Amino acid sequence: MIFIYLVIFSFSLAYQVGDTVSDAHQNQEFDLCYSAPGNLNNTFSLGDYNGNTNGGDYNILVIDMSATWCGPCYSLIPLFDDLHQNYSNNEYVELFVALSDLDQPYSCNQWGNLGSSGIPNIIDDSGYPIYNMFGSGGFPSLVLIDHEMKVHHKESGYYSTFVADVSVMIDEMLSNMENSLILYTDHQIISNSTNNDGDGILNPGESFEVNFTINNNSFNLDAPNVEATLNSVDGITFDTNTISFGNMQVGESSSFSVNGTINQNAEIKKYNLVLNINSNDYQTNYPFEMEVSLNQLGFPFDTNSEIKSNPAVLDFYGDGNSYVVFGDNSGLIHLLDSNGNSVENDFFPYDTGDQIWGSPAVSDIDNDGNLDVVFVSKSKHLYVFDLNGLKLDFNANQFLVGTPALGQLDDDSDLEIVFAGYSNDAKVFAINIDGTNVQGFPLLLDEKMMKGVALADFNSNGKDEIVVGTDDDNVYLINDDGSIGFVFQTDDKIRSAPIVVEYNGEKNIIVGSKDEKLYSIDSSGELVFSYDAFGSIYTSPTILDLGSESMIVFGDDEGYIYGLDLIGNLKTGFPINLNDGVPVSSIIFEDLDSDGLAEFIYGDELANLHILKSQDFTYSNLAYYNNMPLLNTFSYSSSAMTFDLDNDGDLEVICGTTGDLVIFDIKQNSSSSNYWNIYRGNLKRNGFHIIESQCSIGDLNSDNIINILDIVRLVNIVIDPLNTTEQELCAADLNSDNVINILDIVTLVNVVINE
Repeated sequence: MIFIYLVIFSFSLAYQVGDTVSDAHQNQEFDLCYSAPGNLNNTFSLGDYNGNTNGGDYNILVIDMSATWCGPCYSLIPLFDDLHQNYSNNEYVELFVALSDLDQPYSCNQWGNLGSSGIPNIIDDSGYPIYNMFGSGGFPSLVLIDHEMKVHHKESGYYSTFVADVSVMIDEMLSNMENSLILYTDHQIISNSTNNDGDGILNPGESFEVNFTINNNSFNLDAPNVEATLNSVDGITFDTNTISFGNMQVGESSSFSVNGTINQNAEIKKYNLVLNINSNDYQTNYPFEMEVSLNQLGFPFDTNSEIKSNPAVLDFYGDGNSYVVFGDNSGLIHLLDSNGNSVENDFFPYDTGDQIWGSPAVSDIDNDGNLDVVFVSKSKHLYVFDLNGLKLDFNANQFLVGTPALGQLDDDSDLEIVFAGYSNDAKVFAINIDGTNVQGFPLLLDEKMMKGVALADFNSNGKDEIVVGTDDDNVYLINDDGSIGFVFQTDDKIRSAPIVVEYNGEKNIIVGSKDEKLYSIDSSGELVFSYDAFGSIYTSPTILDLGSESMIVFGDDEGYIYGLDLIGNLKTGFPINLNDGVPVSSIIFEDLDSDGLAEFIYGDELANLHILKSQDFTYSNLAYYNNMPLLNTFSYSSSAMTFDLDNDGDLEVICGTTGDLVIFDIKQNSSSSNYWNIYRGNLKRNGFHIIESQCSIGDLNSDNIINILDIVRLVNIVIDPLNTTEQELCAADLNSDNVINILDIVTLVNVVINE
């Protein structure tokens, strides 16, 4: 034989004769750019012809690897066409052309129509992936793959006896297949109802059942002494590992079940399991996967777009069912039921036309008995929805990216919607549900505002003031009538949404800056304290409410989490180093396991969801703590929230990522608490929190006795106010004037004398 072929390169990693094609390569999909008459498929994978993935049907594959610029490849077309015709009536032989460099000079269809009877199916081999797997150093190349997915033969070139020689090899493979033992296996994994939550998702601590079916799909051979053995893996225990079936005749099928248990501390991952099938000298493996997960049923929900919007859960239709609402960077507003099904009607999913960064604000704004959901978009529009659909479309004529807030800014009983623009002529808006402006608004600041506002009643007139940070380094307090109360200047942009904390009757603004400082500002615009972080602060600060021992929590872009007391002192155990995992948005808190201690919950840009015990800031003592942090496919991009979405008595952690919405089902009896467990603190997204004082006035040493020891401690505090805890400050202000001085000492002395 005289071979004619074009040598281009050699591939040392290509499969050799006798090699079995890997599962990954069997399942790799390619476009089928030309289909012979009668073939309606538009994709190709080797696994489509393998018995374990093709329902027990086995085939022989013949693949010609050609290129449109290759002369010898062109010359081979009529011969390969003849080969195709020889086996056109044999259901066990499949012929393909893997064609590279389409349109240079031939398209897929042009090449396919060159044969007198029509070239068989053509695979788009752009970039040479199939050639790289099986090629022999030049074009054309041929590979024959048998029914076991083993490479039977490889060659390169064109020669006159091609059809006869290749036919001999195909017939040899057919004979081998007809005289081989073929045992095909299938399986089904089902939850065991005795100790699981019944959602069909296998969790650590749950049991399950695997149902197997073994079929003797041999053409001529009975299978003697058939035995099936399951491999063992760490974290999963089976009640039996080996099953014997005796002899199986041609066409016979046998089924069996194996019970398994997932250990409480089993890893959350896909487990690769193997069922080994033996029949005397015959041996085959049946690999299968079993996923152990904390995913809520129906989730993750794929968006193929980043979710910066913190989700909200609400009884949207007033039917007692929970729905999840959020926006994504494709501009879509999604409404999902508790099983992850997208509500699709005349309004949802709603396309705003541009990215959604802000989170939805939710309340019954106009007191009509229906919940209203408010979104803003970079489309420059604000939208309000209720169960009847779109209620308001407000054009602000400037980019809207910060989360809107709902509050009371006028004398009527309805709530007002407050939001800010991110344009050069940026304004602070306050509008009614009908789209009309609240008197005094919009307020032109001419300073871009990326993050949402905070709302609180600073002057006790029953109306909210507005707190907002700008890209011009300023923090504004804006009165309910639209006038400016004060301006506090930092040293860099404010990209951290401010919050307002009330404690002992005083309201303080807490906000971070790109200047790497966290600021506490009082109601008159004076600095209470500043704290120097290691990096810029983009997260919105949050409050872990423990009464007088409460802490302010925030993260920076260097990957640290900080916990400060209410007067700016670093709490024990902080800062927490996340090892370069930058926290995303707010840190939230929830008692997920009902042990009386809150967990810290936050995602980072390395795709880790962290759940830390507030007692020691470790993962200890939490359910499935060996699996913390929870690694996701996509990086986390929104703040988390907690909710019992499925009403089963435990909480779910809900969070947006760069590609989907994830919901993790924490398998511990718990219910939502009064902790800061959602972005901005509540669904109105006002960023306002009142800390109820839990200190005993005068009892500075917390021994439940007011005596001379407390006087001594108070004198020391007045002399040296540093290194004083908020508990002591609370107890030391006996005359409630917010100043610790000699007057408090006199008051305390009188208390002790009169005891």
